[in-house]
Amino acid sequence: MPKMIDPAGYVSKCKEIIESNTIRTLCELGEECVKRVRDRAGDESWYDHTGNLRSSVGYIVLYEGKEVQRGGFMSTSAPEGNGSKGKQEGQNYLEETAKTFAESSGFSLVVVAGMNYAEFVEAMDNKDVLSSTELWARGKWEETERKLKTKIEVEIDKLEIF
Repeated sequence: MPKMIDPAGYVSKCKEIIESNTIRTLCELGEECVKRVRDRAGDESWYDHTGNLRSSVGYIVLYEGKEVQRGGFMSTSAPEGNGSKGKQEGQNYLEETAKTFAESSGFSLVVVAGMNYAEFVEAMDNKDVLSSTELWARGKWEETERKLKTKIEVEIDKLEIF
C-alpha cells in the first residue's frame, strides 16, 4: 500500500527549519557584534571613564516584529563607575528601537550602543563605537547567508515527505 504524502506537514517542518536556523545564525552574529564593540582596547575604540558606553552595547533578534532573543548589556568596570547606568540605558534604547520593527515581517537583528553620547564619541572624538562593526557585519552576512542556506537545504533534504 502506498504511503500518503503530507504536504502541510512537510511545509510546516521546512518553515520550522528555516526559522530556527535563521534565528540561531542571527543570534550568533549579534553576539559576535557585541564582542567586536566591547572587547577592544581603548586605543582601538575609546577609553572608559564610567563604563556606561561599553555596558550599553547589546542586540536583539526579532521575528515578525516579536523578540526572539537579546544579549549583551554586560556591566563594565571603569575608574569612575561600574557601567550600571549604561546597561539600563542600553536596554531602554533597544526597547525603543525594537518598536520600529513591530510591524515588520521576517527577521531583524538590531545592535545598539544605547548611551546618548555614542554618536558624539564617534563624530567628535573620531573613535569607533559601532561603525566598523556594522560594516563588518554587513560584509560577514554574505558568507553567513550562504552557509545558512546550505545548512537549511541539507536539513530539508533529510525530511521524510511520507
